[in-house]
Amino acid sequence: SSSVRVTGGTGTVNVTSTSGCNWTAVSNAAWITVTSGASGSGSGTVGYSAAANTTINPRTGTLTIGGQTFTVSQGGISCSYTISPASSSVSVSGGTGSVNVTATSGCSWTAVSNAAWITVSPAASGSGSGTVSYSAAANTTITPRTGTLTIGGQTFTITQSGISCAYTISPASSSVSVSGATGSVNVTATSGCSWT
Repeated sequence: SSSVRVTGGTGTVNVTSTSGCNWTAVSNAAWITVTSGASGSGSGTVGYSAAANTTINPRTGTLTIGGQTFTVSQGGISCSYTISPASSSVSVSGGTGSVNVTATSGCSWTAVSNAAWITVSPAASGSGSGTVSYSAAANTTITPRTGTLTIGGQTFTITQSGISCAYTISPASSSVSVSGATGSVNVTATSGCSWT
């Protein structure tokens, strides 16, 4: 037996046979080709080549040489994932968006939100290339925030600004007597907003 790289390769098998005995070498797998020594008499050598494996699935094939079985094993390609875009921003009132996922055919992935204010819907998983949709809730504070999704091991970042500070006073004016007086003004401000 032997193993070949996922990108394919070549190899040889030595055949030891009684002098004068004929033998043949036949591939039993479409991705393995006998390149030399397809037949012989007595001892000899068989050459073979294996094509690249373009799937994620490992595979095994055989040659039959003089009635004996020679096994060739080959690993599958590794899964790879990319996302586009890598980040986005949403308005303070919230919003929706999507992320494109490019993945090796047959490779499964999941999409998970790492922030309570971001929801993945509806496709939280997939196989091969696809799209992930998300929604972000409104930000009711003045503090900007950042959250992430993890998609196939890749990080997608979402930023959101905080609400603007708003102030009102009541009353807007007052009059005092000629001898002076004290008074007060009510201030209504967005929570967390400082004022002087």
